[in-house]
Amino acid sequence: MLPVRRRTAWNNKMEWNMRKTSARRQLAGRLAGNQGFTLVEVLISMMVLVALTLIFAASVPAGRKAAIVNGQYSQAISLCQHKIDQVRAVGYGRASFVELNDAGFIDGTPTTSPYSFELVDGVETFLPESTATLATDYDPAYPNQITVTATITWKNITYQAKTSTISVSAIIANVE
Repeated sequence: MLPVRRRTAWNNKMEWNMRKTSARRQLAGRLAGNQGFTLVEVLISMMVLVALTLIFAASVPAGRKAAIVNGQYSQAISLCQHKIDQVRAVGYGRASFVELNDAGFIDGTPTTSPYSFELVDGVETFLPESTATLATDYDPAYPNQITVTATITWKNITYQAKTSTISVSAIIANVE
């Protein structure tokens, strides 16, 4: 008859260590097969990266065009507002061709409304192929006020066939 093995604390500890070592070996074996990405995972991630890069690359020129167009509109609004402020500074009684020309606010021609201010303010240096006019309208229904409208039309740099126009109007009253 075979001797019966007694369970002692030493035997339990040895058995426990053997099980732990066996579990580690199994885990290491499973991890050894998963040490990287599969070819499909790498290809999918590369396609996503390429798609995002193309989207970003396509948006850069559009953003640049939008910035140029916004800059042109901002410049045109600023020039029109400056011209209106100049006429306001002259006042109601002096908003005629002679007074505006002597003050250096409008060009020498034309001598009737709408006046040009392209050369005086150098509008062509800011906006390509531009025309800049200043119209003064006296309304007989309102004898103590004039309506002043500054208008700039130019050809957009980014869109060859498109022209843009900005108009700023103000009412100047006789406060005397």
